[in-house]
Amino acid sequence: MFKQVTMLISAAVLAVATVQPSHAAQSSKPAPPELANVVTAVDKAANSQNIEAVMKYYAPTFNHSDGLNRDRYKQVLGELWKRYKSLSYRTEISSWEKQGDLITAETVTTVMGKKGDENDDFKLDARVTSTQTYKNVNGQLQVVSQTVLSEQSSLSSGEAPPPVQLKAPELIGVGRQYVLDAIVTEPLGTSLLLGAAIEEPVDAERYLKENTINLRPLRAGGVFKIGQAPFRTGDRWISVVLVRESGITIASQRLRVSKDFTGNQYTPLPEPDTSPSRVRPRPNSQQTL
Repeated sequence: MFKQVTMLISAAVLAVATVQPSHAAQSSKPAPPELANVVTAVDKAANSQNIEAVMKYYAPTFNHSDGLNRDRYKQVLGELWKRYKSLSYRTEISSWEKQGDLITAETVTTVMGKKGDENDDFKLDARVTSTQTYKNVNGQLQVVSQTVLSEQSSLSSGEAPPPVQLKAPELIGVGRQYVLDAIVTEPLGTSLLLGAAIEEPVDAERYLKENTINLRPLRAGGVFKIGQAPFRTGDRWISVVLVRESGITIASQRLRVSKDFTGNQYTPLPEPDTSPSRVRPRPNSQQTL
């Protein structure tokens, strides 16, 4: 019988996918003052969890690649900050360009923090790369759109949660198979390791959804799976849960599914005494892990 555990998977994603505040860092060319000033102001507001001050820099027509509009963004951000009382943001502007009255900036953001419940010591460590488009609205530079390009996050709890190295492609073609490896990077000894992998579509309704996950005893030091992208474009969240007596680790990564994919993906050696399945799921399959 599989043990079941309810984990907050998507909060780690939300922490970085919807907020891009922090210090303007060095890029290939200095950021214009109006952009640097907005980034600094949003940084200050987000680190103090002042939601009204943050929203001042988001246009009424703001839209996010995950399906968020301005009102939904504000609602979800408020719910996140109720759960995570201490979050710190740091963003580097890697590039920017100005076309007419629009400024588009690509940023890399890291987020660290922990939940506020004294009975829940989950710690968050996340990193996201995204693009934001800014426009001057009534004399104020505001974010009008945001697209997530890549994303990795980790939630850990306990005295000694298992250290995990997650290997999976960030981009894959529609309907193509891919390999997922989540490897515990230290010897297990006699410890029992439980684990599971879950794949789900990225959308606004799943940001703070709690999932019930079936945990299986693992005979090796990690989770090794063959997955398959759906037969349609869009982003997916791939999450791996690993549990041992001394702690829990949840590692997540965004997988972008594109019809224009032409490159190779990461392909490790197969597990001993196993071989990848050649059975392809039906085109309407929702989950492949």
